Amino acid sequence: MSQPARILVVEDESIVAFNLQQRLSMLGYEVPAIAVSGQESLELVERTRPDLVLMDIHIQGEEDGIEVAARLQQSHAIPVIYLTAYSEDSTLERARKTRPYGYLLKPFSERELHATIQMAFERHRLENELIDSRRLLQQALDAASLGVLELDKATTAVTASPRTADLIGVPQGQPIKLTDLLSRVDSDERTAITTKLYDCLSDLKQFSEEFRVLTEDQTPRWIRLDAGHASDRRVTGVVQDISERKQSELRLKLLNEGLEKLVAERTGQLRQSLKELEAFSYSVAHDLRAPVRAIIGYSEMLLHEHPNNVGEDGQQLLQRIAASGQRMGALIDALLHMARLNQVPMQLRRVDISAIAGEIATQLMASEPQRVAQVRVSPRLEAMADPTLVHSLLDNLMRNAWKFSARSDITRIDVGARTISGETIFFVRDNGCGFDMASADRLFGPFQRLHRDDEYAGTGIGLTIVQRIVMRHGGRVWAFSEPGLGAAFHFTLSA
Repeated sequence: MSQPARILVVEDESIVAFNLQQRLSMLGYEVPAIAVSGQESLELVERTRPDLVLMDIHIQGEEDGIEVAARLQQSHAIPVIYLTAYSEDSTLERARKTRPYGYLLKPFSERELHATIQMAFERHRLENELIDSRRLLQQALDAASLGVLELDKATTAVTASPRTADLIGVPQGQPIKLTDLLSRVDSDERTAITTKLYDCLSDLKQFSEEFRVLTEDQTPRWIRLDAGHASDRRVTGVVQDISERKQSELRLKLLNEGLEKLVAERTGQLRQSLKELEAFSYSVAHDLRAPVRAIIGYSEMLLHEHPNNVGEDGQQLLQRIAASGQRMGALIDALLHMARLNQVPMQLRRVDISAIAGEIATQLMASEPQRVAQVRVSPRLEAMADPTLVHSLLDNLMRNAWKFSARSDITRIDVGARTISGETIFFVRDNGCGFDMASADRLFGPFQRLHRDDEYAGTGIGLTIVQRIVMRHGGRVWAFSEPGLGAAFHFTLSA
């Protein structure tokens, strides 16, 4: 019994990775390991030698899935299929350059997963066959087992070896003319081949072309003719049968076209689903505003106009109701803001990030003049981006830094950038309470909070908004922290 195919999963969301592992096992595949970062995936490829890699584009670490796949392409001949929930043109273009074996857009069905994996294995098999065909062809060249022909320029008589005669479909030993040879060329290519061959004869050029010929039974065959001048009177060349390679290339082309079509169809379906989901979310959140405001308003009316009727316990309950309503209202506003992020078209221009960060810093310090704070913004920070979205991104990161540094003796916030391998990486760093990196995978999920409400208030939406803005620009975002030693959020804007 043949061994099941081994598939390495690179996915930094543990729940998604576990679900994917279970689905692959049910489909009969073996998952030797799960990686959450680029460096870990490279190490696991070396150790486990998988047959295929399912690569999430947005993973932990400084390199995303596309960059890791490019490194794998250089060091290992392993098929890579991308998994992602994003289909921006910039991401698709970067992914396409790495020649992936598939591009699955989340969510996808088991049938799509299985079909894409099987198509990837088939394409990989065909590519290996193509490599083997070329190796065997080289061996044939070395062994001189090729067809040979000789052309007399004056008489246009062609002398063909037995192998050449077999390839072009003429009886062995029968004298033939150049016109007889050209008559065997497929009619769709005959004119072009005739012109190039006569140019070779008249201008002493080299001739190297691939074309189809028809044999006596009219079966088309692909041949390659490489010829050059042996003297002023003679042209010699070698003829080889490349039909198997051409058929492999044709099948590979059809397979690639099928993959591209599948990606295009799934991208269209995903975009439509996202539009419908965004419209639904916006409508629900908008319609919830009125009843929530009514709850807050009536609670405050009872509290202020009938305090004696409800008593002290009732007043406390009404205060809790109003506070909960206000928190729900803040959540609804945050959800509406997040929904608008994907609906507003991006307006790319040169954005002065230093100016925006300085404006936000001024507002923060004015809001708490009694706090001792140092907010340092590096000069000349610029990026090609949408100014409105960048303002929202910086506002969320800097307000987070301000909030979580409130208990420090001196609040310190730094906004700056550094360049690594030609890429500009921006950062917002603070000296606040920090967090445990073991919980870093939850940072950018909606409503995910690493601190209690009674410690630090918030909606749990801010970092989700940050991530979506960065993704819309084709960038990435990540964080480093230690409890009690502050946090640093890094992001790129690759629009």
